[in-house]
Amino acid sequence: MPHVEAILQLRQGAPEAWDAERLGARIYVPTSRARNLLADLLAIGIIKAQAGNEETYRYSPATSELAMMLDQLTKAYSEQLVAVTQLIHTAEERKAQDFAAAFRFRKDT
Repeated sequence: MPHVEAILQLRQGAPEAWDAERLGARIYVPTSRARNLLADLLAIGIIKAQAGNEETYRYSPATSELAMMLDQLTKAYSEQLVAVTQLIHTAEERKAQDFAAAFRFRKDT
């Protein structure tokens, strides 16, 4: 969920520059977590580092297709917040359940 919130904030705040401290304060996560979010978004081409300041970023999707998908995400999030949030949390719960299931001991019959 923090990734989606970060994307929405960066997109809404374009073309302003963002650093981890500002993003963290905006989405209520520690600066260290915001720094990791920014690194993730940079790696997948949603933001670009500012020239001359590698710790400040701008929303700048790498392709027009990515920009269109992020526009659709923004629209879906604004129109169906509950459904999108439930979808994200359901996926997270499923991952946690699968992880826990890997440690269950089963009795062979």
